[in-house]
Amino acid sequence: ISSTISVRLKMSNCTLNITTGVQNFQLAALIPTFLYGVPGNIFVLVTFCRRPRTHWTYMNIYISNMAIADCVVLVLLPVRIASYIWDSSGLSDQKHKELCYVLVSVYYVNMYVSIFTVTAISIVRYVAIKYPLKTREILCCRNALVVCALIWLVTCLLSVVFHRVDEPEKNATIKCFQKNKEKELPLIFILVLNIMGFLVPFLIMSFCSVVVIFKLKKELEIGARCEKLQCMFIIAANLIVFVICFFPIHFGFFLKYVMQANNYDCDAQFFAHNFVHSAMCVSSMNCALDCFSYYFATKTSWKLCTSKKQVRNMSAIITGSHNDLRTQETFLLE
Repeated sequence: ISSTISVRLKMSNCTLNITTGVQNFQLAALIPTFLYGVPGNIFVLVTFCRRPRTHWTYMNIYISNMAIADCVVLVLLPVRIASYIWDSSGLSDQKHKELCYVLVSVYYVNMYVSIFTVTAISIVRYVAIKYPLKTREILCCRNALVVCALIWLVTCLLSVVFHRVDEPEKNATIKCFQKNKEKELPLIFILVLNIMGFLVPFLIMSFCSVVVIFKLKKELEIGARCEKLQCMFIIAANLIVFVICFFPIHFGFFLKYVMQANNYDCDAQFFAHNFVHSAMCVSSMNCALDCFSYYFATKTSWKLCTSKKQVRNMSAIITGSHNDLRTQETFLLE
């Protein structure tokens, strides 16, 4: 690897570079993420798909949707790394540019599909604990499919808007997975991306997680105390991982805008540029963590958080039967 991989983005007369340290961090972070995450997400999908359709629940649909999105992001990681190493001079051929547009769109669409799906899972927990008698009616497989379809639609529309905003001049040389205009992105776009892509999901997840945790805390003396504490830990850990993985990248988007819009010196813009690309690696790590945390939860949390008597009683409410397998897969819904 060369000492400095030049990206040469000319902005405010500054040449911005991805340093050796950032490049090494990308390799150290993304290679294990790829090797760990792809088999994990495929395992989740295969496990769910092998089950009879009669045993599928709305939670299976949400987690499968998230696993598909995470898999796509992970598969594109080698392409992203290669774009930094071998495309330092940029792309000028129209076919390569079109391929680049597709890859970037697919990458970010699936990243935000994962974010919105995790948010939907948090809402599912809250709805089930707030309205347990209406769970079967509200949280059905059909509604889960509709929600997943809306998530894909919204993220695809955001991707179209992004490429209109960041569309380079005709015959210009472009860089995959990097900003392609000398002028900074519009503030309104940055705000929409940060508010809708991170802040709103974070607030929803925080509220829903706190409600569920407090519900479990109140019932610590009823049934298995140790197991319920484990469930509370799982919920809190999922929220913490979400913040660690997605706060830096969205903060980086805003930081880079501020640096460029206010014509900060080249050192400041250089720092912001490298921070964004480091944060992108951190956000990708979420794909490897999702599959194991949520698969573990779907398989064990219901059993951990309820006694056998509670499982039998709530099974009739949620599934209309006494099928313990389906009840266990609803993951922390009560």
